[in-house]
Amino acid sequence: MTLIPPASDGALSSQHLTRDLGRRTASGGIIALCAQALILLTQFGYMALMARLLKPDDFGLVAMAASATAFVGVFADLGLSMVTIQRKEVDHDTVSALFFVNLGVGFALMPLAWLTAPVASWLFNDPRVFHLILVLAIAIPITAAGAQHKALLIRNMRWVSLHGVNLGSLLCGFAVGIAMAWGWDFKYWSLAAATLTTALVGTVGQWMLSPWRPTKVANWKNARSAINFGINYSGSQFTNYINRQSDNVLIGWKSGPGELGFYTRAYSLFMLPITLVSGPIGSVIIPMLSRLQTHPDKWAKTYLSAMRLTLMVNTILCILITVNAQEIVTLVYGESWSKSGVILMILSLSLITSISGQFGGWALISLGRARELFVFSIFSSLIRFAAFLFAIQWGASGVALGWSITSWVFTPMLWFYATRNTELRFRDLVKAAAPFFFAYIVAFCLFRVGNLVGISFKVLPLQAGGNLMLKSTIAILIYAIFVVAPYRFAGSMLGDMRLFLDKDVHSGGLKR
Repeated sequence: MTLIPPASDGALSSQHLTRDLGRRTASGGIIALCAQALILLTQFGYMALMARLLKPDDFGLVAMAASATAFVGVFADLGLSMVTIQRKEVDHDTVSALFFVNLGVGFALMPLAWLTAPVASWLFNDPRVFHLILVLAIAIPITAAGAQHKALLIRNMRWVSLHGVNLGSLLCGFAVGIAMAWGWDFKYWSLAAATLTTALVGTVGQWMLSPWRPTKVANWKNARSAINFGINYSGSQFTNYINRQSDNVLIGWKSGPGELGFYTRAYSLFMLPITLVSGPIGSVIIPMLSRLQTHPDKWAKTYLSAMRLTLMVNTILCILITVNAQEIVTLVYGESWSKSGVILMILSLSLITSISGQFGGWALISLGRARELFVFSIFSSLIRFAAFLFAIQWGASGVALGWSITSWVFTPMLWFYATRNTELRFRDLVKAAAPFFFAYIVAFCLFRVGNLVGISFKVLPLQAGGNLMLKSTIAILIYAIFVVAPYRFAGSMLGDMRLFLDKDVHSGGLKR
C-alpha cells in the first residue's frame, strides 16, 4: 500500500470546488482573459524590441528549427493532462503513472527530434539549423516534467497561480533573450535561450505551486483507461494540427511564398477572437463541466449558459472583423497588403461557426468521450483537405472559401454528434445560438447590400481608421437591436450570468 502525503491527497481532491463552482469559473474566465491580453501585449513588446536587436535571418533560423521540434512536440503530452483535468476523481497512483508516462514520452521525443536535425539542415540548406534543433529539443522533456502539476492547478481552479506562472515564465525567458541579444550579441541563440528559460521557469513554478509529488506506482490498472483517453484526445489534437497546416502547405506548393504570406497574415487576424476570448473561456469551462458530469441536469443547464455567454462576447467580434476586414488589414499591415483583406473577409464568414464548433468539443471532452472526438476530427480533416485540393486552383482566396464552407457544414454535424446520449438535444443548441447567428447574418447582409448599391462609409477624414470606427459603430447598433435589446433575451442573459455568480447555485444540486 502506497502512503500518500496529506498535501498530495489534498491536491487531488476537487469536492470543495462544487460548493462555489459558478463563481470560481466566472473569476477564472476573467483572470484568463486578462492574462491572455497581458501575455499578448508582453509578446508584442518583446518581439518589437528583439526585431531591433536581431536580423530577420535570426528569426528565420529559429522558425526553421522550431518547425521540426513543434511537430514532434505535438505528441509530448499525449493528452494526459486533459485526463487529470477531466476525470471526476483521480487517485495518487493514477496521477503518478501519468506523470511518469509524460516524462518518459518527453525523453523519448527529444532524441527523435534530434534525428530530424540532419534532415532539416539539408532541407533548409543551413548547418546552423542542426545545432538549433539539438538545443530547442531539450525543452520537450522539461515541459513534460511539469505537465501533471499544471493539470492539477487547472483541476483545482487555481487560476491566479496558473496564469501567474505562465506570465512569470515568459517574462524570465524574454529577459534572458533580451540580455543575450543586447548585452552579449548572441544573435539567434538568444531566441533559443529565451525558449528554454521559459520552459524551465514554467516547470519549476508549477512544481512550487502544486503540493502534489509523484511516488512509485503501486498499481497501473487504473492508469490504463486514463492513458487510452489521453491517446484519443492527443490523436484529435494531432489531426487538427495537420488540418490547420494543410492549407499552408497547399498554398505554398501551388502559389508560392508570396500568396502564402498574404494568407498567413489574414489567418493570424482571423484567429484573434479564438486566441483572445474562446481559448481562455474554454480553458475554464471544460474543468467546470467535468466536475458536473455525474449531474446531467446541472451539466446541461451550465453548458447552455456557458455557450450563450461565450457567443454573447464573440458574436460582436465576428461581426466587426467580417464587415471591417479590409480596413483592419490596411490599418495593421498597410495598403500593400490589400489582398489579405479579401482573404480575411472570406475566412471571417466562418468565424462564428469556428467558435461555435468548439462547443461540441466541450461536451465530448467533459464527458470523457475522447474517442468520438478523435473519430470526428479524422472525418472532418479528410473532407476539409479534399475541399482544399479542389479550391487551390483559385489560390489562397479559394482555400479560404473552402475553409468557410466546410466550417458551416461541420459545426451543426458536431453539435448533433456531441449531444447524442446526453440531456441536451440538438435543437437546444440551435435555439441557444439562433439569436447570435441571426444578428451576424443580418449585419453581414446589410453591409453587403450597402456595398453593392454603392453606399460609402468613407466620410471621416481618418481614412481607414475613420471608416473602421463608423462601420463598427453601426455594427454594434445592429447587434444591440437584434440581440441585447429584446427584454425576453435580456432576461435569459441575466439568468445565465446569475448561474455563474450566485454562490450556492451549484452547491444545492451537488450535495449528497
